[in-house]
Amino acid sequence: MKRKLLILLIVILSISLLTGCWDRKDIETRGYVLGVAIDMNPPSSQKAEQNQLSKQIAEKKEKMDEMEDMDIHLGSHQYAMTVQLPILRKSGSGSQAGSGSGSGAAGKATLEITQIGNSFFSMQREMLSRTSLSLYYEHLQVIVLSEEVARGGVEEIIDFFVRDPEMRRRVKVFVSKDEAKDVLSVEPMIEEFSSIYLANIPLNARSNSRIIHKTDLGEIIKLIHAGVDFVLPMVQIAVNEIKASAGAAFKDNKMVGWVSELEMESIKLIRNLYLGGVITVLSPEHGQGIIAMEVTSAKSKITPVIVDDEVTFNIDVKIKGNYAENMYIHTHAELDDSFMHKLEIAYEKEVEKMCQNTAKRMQIEYEADVFRLNQILQTEEPAYWKEMADHWDLMYPHVGININADVSLQLIGLVK
Repeated sequence: MKRKLLILLIVILSISLLTGCWDRKDIETRGYVLGVAIDMNPPSSQKAEQNQLSKQIAEKKEKMDEMEDMDIHLGSHQYAMTVQLPILRKSGSGSQAGSGSGSGAAGKATLEITQIGNSFFSMQREMLSRTSLSLYYEHLQVIVLSEEVARGGVEEIIDFFVRDPEMRRRVKVFVSKDEAKDVLSVEPMIEEFSSIYLANIPLNARSNSRIIHKTDLGEIIKLIHAGVDFVLPMVQIAVNEIKASAGAAFKDNKMVGWVSELEMESIKLIRNLYLGGVITVLSPEHGQGIIAMEVTSAKSKITPVIVDDEVTFNIDVKIKGNYAENMYIHTHAELDDSFMHKLEIAYEKEVEKMCQNTAKRMQIEYEADVFRLNQILQTEEPAYWKEMADHWDLMYPHVGININADVSLQLIGLVK
């Protein structure tokens, strides 16, 4: 009897192992979403140019708008969501097998589908009426927001992406000076897919200090929930090129202004995020000569000092670098200790000026604590923070920030 029960149990278990994957989907039936762009509907630029369109272009655009439109239960079509899909298979005639009426074309490596509405979940479901592929987000590389969207606030925008179990928290987020969907439409010369091209640019932050390397979706949602101000990278486009440097400053999860490339360098120096880059100064002994330093190491420490209930932040920045290049001068015979010391002082003054100007602008013009001084105060002076936490937004524009730089030049190259 026991033997029969054992055999029966083995048979049952074997049947369960032979059933295969119950939720299996063939790879060719999936639309792998590589990038998502979010714009306002209609964008401000489109409103301004609407009356200048020719009749033929206007009719073509009206037809496309009909495809992008969808019936909604309530409200208005506030946003335009665009997804980028790689074109993995084509029929013998060269048309995309699973295409809708997006911007895919013969010879293109990707298909972009735009949908307008007021709910991102319903918009992506509506896209399924325009493609035979099921949208799959586990390979999503980038989310691009237009400036207009970013200035309106990003918390409700990324709510959809955070809740979806297919979304990876390592997806990179960018802010575009142009329409966000135009970024996805760029056809790079050295990469098939603009989304992957853009996602890989932050990897160069070890050599270029003007690139933000921490732009992950998971990190952003944590900062928003913690009520912390932050910066996101800015993206600009040309015909076959994408540039991601400088950034956008956010306060209370809304974009308050653009951050220049030099300001981005300063923010990274102050926040101890500087991985590597180049700083140039005029030669201390040749007024027109430019000398470049390759930064090999940059460390910073922020110390809050409280006197008579007034807080000041002393920021020490320690930099090590190499004498990388000189332009318009010949210094081969002058690289002695005295000249190098003067050069180090010149770099220290440049770093202090650069960081001080950036801190002043962030405080006065944007009132955005992108340096996370509130977190440092909370950690190092908890008793003081407990009393002042509710007044921090009023205090921040007026707190003192002192920058002290210490630069040490290590190598001077093969030519001396």
